[in-house]
Amino acid sequence: MIIDIHAHLDRDPISKTYLIGEQFEDMEKNKITKRVISTFYGRSISDANDEIAKLVDLYPDKFIGCAVINPKLDDSVDEVIRVSKMPQFKMIEFDSLEHGYRPEKFQYNIDPILQICEENNLIVKVFTGAGFYTMPDQWAFYSRRFKNIKFILEHLAGEDFRYGTVDLMKEESNLLMETSYETEIPALHKIFDSVEVERLFYGSNYPDNFTEISLMKFDSLNLSQDDLEKIMYKNAQKLLDISKEGEKL
Repeated sequence: MIIDIHAHLDRDPISKTYLIGEQFEDMEKNKITKRVISTFYGRSISDANDEIAKLVDLYPDKFIGCAVINPKLDDSVDEVIRVSKMPQFKMIEFDSLEHGYRPEKFQYNIDPILQICEENNLIVKVFTGAGFYTMPDQWAFYSRRFKNIKFILEHLAGEDFRYGTVDLMKEESNLLMETSYETEIPALHKIFDSVEVERLFYGSNYPDNFTEISLMKFDSLNLSQDDLEKIMYKNAQKLLDISKEGEKL
């Protein structure tokens, strides 16, 4: 069983058709049981989130909704209020690289957004690892004040902040990490040796990264079967409060 905590729904740029078939092909090929999924494509962020809600309604055994939120927009707080009432969503996602902002600059919107997440038990996933818009410390600024929220740092904070984030994880107990993108072997060993396995979650970042590579790197980490099962699905089951049905890896 594999629960992928970080994937996106792609769309054909010409026809505007969402590539659901390709999504299922990739899941079947790589034995992905369930995906937490979001999309950045649509006439608006609200429309994009609605497409995810429709997908979850159609395939509730395959997908869990993650709503994309851009705190630069005037209606961002209203959008979080809206999706917080929708059972299809268990998570929201900030991508400060995609939307082009420094997280600390938009506290006036992010603070009320996080208050709503705290009140509704929504998990918060944040893009990290690629430049000064995506520093993990920028989100630790919020995680320190919203201790009841679980913050998932995408991509193991890879590329720019992979090593220093290990120390940050020791300081901030409500920070978690998902495993997509990062492939540097020394960094992977440092992270997996230093961070408690219960705080690590498998993610593919499909379709922007190859799912095969996101799985292949675990072959070099010499993890125990118990630890591997925790990362691949048991931690996600507990975090997302979902069924424990399904076969072992």
